Amino acid sequence: MGNNCVGSRTSNERLLDSISNSIWGTQSSRGLITNTSIGVFSGSPSLTKDSDVPFHIQSRPPEQVKIVMEDIKTVQPTRLKVEIKQAQQQKQDKETKSSEPTRHMEETRLPESTCHQEETRPASTTRQKKESKPEQPARLKKPHSAKRLSSAGLQAESVLQTKTGHLEEYYNLGRNLGQGRIGTSFLCVEKATGKEYACKSIAKWKLLTNEDVEDVRREIQIIHHLAGNPNVVSIKGAYEDAVSVHVILELCAGGKLFDRIVKRRHYTERKAAELARTIVGVVEACQSLGVMHRDLKPENFLFVNEEEDSPLRTIDFGMSVFFKPGEIFSDVVGSSYYVAPEVLHRRYGPEADVWSAGVIIYILLCGMPPFWAGSKEDIHEQVLHGNLHFSSDPWHHVSESAKDLVRKMLVRDPRKRITAHEVLCHPWVQVDGAAPE
Repeated sequence: MGNNCVGSRTSNERLLDSISNSIWGTQSSRGLITNTSIGVFSGSPSLTKDSDVPFHIQSRPPEQVKIVMEDIKTVQPTRLKVEIKQAQQQKQDKETKSSEPTRHMEETRLPESTCHQEETRPASTTRQKKESKPEQPARLKKPHSAKRLSSAGLQAESVLQTKTGHLEEYYNLGRNLGQGRIGTSFLCVEKATGKEYACKSIAKWKLLTNEDVEDVRREIQIIHHLAGNPNVVSIKGAYEDAVSVHVILELCAGGKLFDRIVKRRHYTERKAAELARTIVGVVEACQSLGVMHRDLKPENFLFVNEEEDSPLRTIDFGMSVFFKPGEIFSDVVGSSYYVAPEVLHRRYGPEADVWSAGVIIYILLCGMPPFWAGSKEDIHEQVLHGNLHFSSDPWHHVSESAKDLVRKMLVRDPRKRITAHEVLCHPWVQVDGAAPE
């Protein structure tokens, strides 16, 4: 890779179970996603007895009335008429009152602009409500967090928002390549050409919130946005069916950078500088296009093939975002060993990616992270307040130029931290620069 200093200057969180198991201890940093579900009010308002129509109380026994059977159809005593009328009125009042709970329940589900039932009620019903108002249930409030989606409510084409063909018409799926945060990658073969790709399949039932759906859309959009960069994985297409979203990506069969670090324990300075040029070059290219990766780590860099000099590709833009100059972010994302201090302080920008790249370079040179501990909380404490050490092996054999670069990339104040462009101009990173063999 050439000298990147030439040209214009363009400036949920998950702990690594794999890296901790293989190198420096067991730890889990998988974040918990709190999903807010909305309950449904099932109670009904209490009702009070109606007293508008008084009962007629007899103060003495009624006189006997002789009714001839032949005249039963024509003889109607006055008292009997009154009692029949009272019973009918009482029955009508009960029916009117019993319908009110249903009406109140409907009102809690309607927008306020449509809840004007009083205007269309009969006058008698309105008068009864004023005299004996039942207790109404509280209106449901929208949650403050992201709205939860029902997995059954995610209809086909609801994620990509466009009609796509069926994946099976164009590709044959093969073996499982790996499991990610919300997706599983499979080997797939294009039927028309026989060419191999990686298919990242995302089950819709895992997309629990509107934010999850937006993350999938944004990841696809960002990979398209970065198309043409030789060190960013390329996208072939995307498909959607009733249960999953399938993203067809370039196949990187050479394995993860992480696995090669584990195998080697650490790289030579010359090889580490070469990888650093690639990694920081991606950071600079992303920033020039208004993209922040937010989850840079060795697991998210893949080799195209198994050759020693294989090209390197950046993957997994699921946590990436677009940003504008001066924009500040507050959501805590990324992996604990690589997260920048300002991310933990919930006030950060694209400088956070430079910190993460600095952590990767530190690991390339010694095989260990600069800040580590036995728990996620203790790791974060080290990231915020721990000291950067170069006293143990193999740092005794690492050049001062390499240490100088790492120190400048791991400055806790993002305003004083070296930029991606300045990293690429550092003597240690330059092609045929200060990095020894």
